[in-house]
Amino acid sequence: MQILLPKIEIYRTRTFSDKLTDTFNFIRENWRPLLKYLIYVMLPVSIIMAFFVNHFWNGYLSLIMALENLGSGLDFNTLSFGLSTLGAVVVSLASYVVLAALVFCMIRLYDKRPQRLQDLTFDEMKPELFYCMKRSAVLMVMSVLLGIAAVLVLLIPVGLMFWISKVLGFLSLVLLYAVLIVLIIPVTLVTPIYLMEDRIGVIPAFAKAFRLGFATWGGIFAVMFVVGIVTSVIETFTMMPWYLLSMIKMVLTMSNDLEGTFFNTFIFTFIQYITCIFQCVGYFLAEMITVVALTIQYGHACDKIDGAGVAQKIDHFEEFDNF
Repeated sequence: MQILLPKIEIYRTRTFSDKLTDTFNFIRENWRPLLKYLIYVMLPVSIIMAFFVNHFWNGYLSLIMALENLGSGLDFNTLSFGLSTLGAVVVSLASYVVLAALVFCMIRLYDKRPQRLQDLTFDEMKPELFYCMKRSAVLMVMSVLLGIAAVLVLLIPVGLMFWISKVLGFLSLVLLYAVLIVLIIPVTLVTPIYLMEDRIGVIPAFAKAFRLGFATWGGIFAVMFVVGIVTSVIETFTMMPWYLLSMIKMVLTMSNDLEGTFFNTFIFTFIQYITCIFQCVGYFLAEMITVVALTIQYGHACDKIDGAGVAQKIDHFEEFDNF
């Protein structure tokens, strides 16, 4: 089938409206393969993730009940809740590794293939997907290590301020939040940088993310704010069934009215699990849109600051007709 829509160039300087337009045009043009492979790859991940999310929630309820019962079974429930929390965090990080690899695999193939994502088969995706998954995993491990180190470094002076004075401690805590917000915005570019640029290492990717991110800080914030509104609607819609069921169970548990009701049966637990899977798929769908928007913002920053779009055209000059 002939492609009618003009190809969306990744490396191009854009206005704010152009960034949003290209983000949603990319999704509109490729929604079939994006949705197809999102379900194909992320549905099994959602099934696993939903198990841990439900286990975490049930562990939280058990811990609350143990505290209300004057500590009866508190040690076991605390251990169970801690393990379920750790499991949920690990699975969440691993799921983002897979999601990022999938989305960037398709963006890279869109940029490389003459027919873009039309008639794309999973066999054709595999080499690119595994390559992106390897880099995504390396980036996640490094991000976690650097994040832990950064938090420890920043918390030490906050602790000292609290030791000196509660007022100084509170002010330093507010300052810490402000610093984290300022730093987190540029860091969002590290994923597209590391997964789109084959020759860059993980540490140089962070350095480039800060360089490009601070230069285009306002643009990143504005795009993420608007896209966040859209994705929050999707997440709220898909989360609502599981949230309502969980809230009903929590209220009945807290009032000791759960025993002997439908909400304490295997059927209800299974329904709650299914709705949690639906919630996870919705979360991944929202994150996919966010990743596309970040990639468009990354392409804008690369072209505006480094002239990447012009360099790319020069590299591929021989592919064009000379008149």
